[in-house]
Amino acid sequence: MSIAEFSKKFHADKRGNCAMAVAYGYARATGKSEEEAVKAAEMFRAFGGGKAPDGLCGALYAAKMMQPDHAEAIEEVFKRGAQNCTKCQEIRPNKIIPCNRCVELAGEALDFLEK
Repeated sequence: MSIAEFSKKFHADKRGNCAMAVAYGYARATGKSEEEAVKAAEMFRAFGGGKAPDGLCGALYAAKMMQPDHAEAIEEVFKRGAQNCTKCQEIRPNKIIPCNRCVELAGEALDFLEK
């Protein structure tokens, strides 16, 4: 499964917030065990629901933390799918895209880098 697929499933199964989902998906898709991936996800528990630094979408924040050397590229890919928005308070109240799509976009950006 891809990072986006692992992330989406984690989020859809209501196992954690958007940031946790991306951290989990990245860990699983890059060879970490279920236990290791859950631990990685837990490190991002505080960053969902608009609580990431600067109000960033938690999914985007987690993706940027997974690949900090490619943070700008990740943000550009994300913005293309989110009508140029990066902050949770722009995305959610205005119904730009749903949270599960944010998770998928962030995962897709990471998948693109892994190729």
